[in-house]
Amino acid sequence: MGLIEAIGASAPASALRTSFYVYPVVNAAHILALGMLVTSAILMDLRVLGLGRGIALPAVIAALRPVAITALVAALITGGLLFIVQPVTYAGNPAFLAKLALLALALLNAAAFTLSRAHLRPEHSLTRLMAGLSILLWLCVLLAGRFIGFLVG
Repeated sequence: MGLIEAIGASAPASALRTSFYVYPVVNAAHILALGMLVTSAILMDLRVLGLGRGIALPAVIAALRPVAITALVAALITGGLLFIVQPVTYAGNPAFLAKLALLALALLNAAAFTLSRAHLRPEHSLTRLMAGLSILLWLCVLLAGRFIGFLVG
């Protein structure tokens, strides 16, 4: 038995598969966490792109970055729990694999944005490009996630 099969055969995976309440709650929590993550990221990006100029960009980032980080942690935990229920199916699902790749790109873009301190230069064209790319990537993460149930690997 390979690692992915072993994950699916584990006690936590079995408990999630057989629970009438836990799986739907985890699924709902995943959707809520992703909604919070994507919303907070896009709001920061839109501010970088010039929307809401009456609110200082550092204040927007200070308010929303903790929300985004908390939501990311929740989405990763709940996503991991959803994965273990059907790991073989998900590992072969092109939409799931696309979602993971897009998520990695979105997180790399966010890390580059933060580490470069681009938010201190919102007028810079590269900063604006990163914000636009962020919006595109996060929306694609959502779309890829939505297609997981419709594509079979």
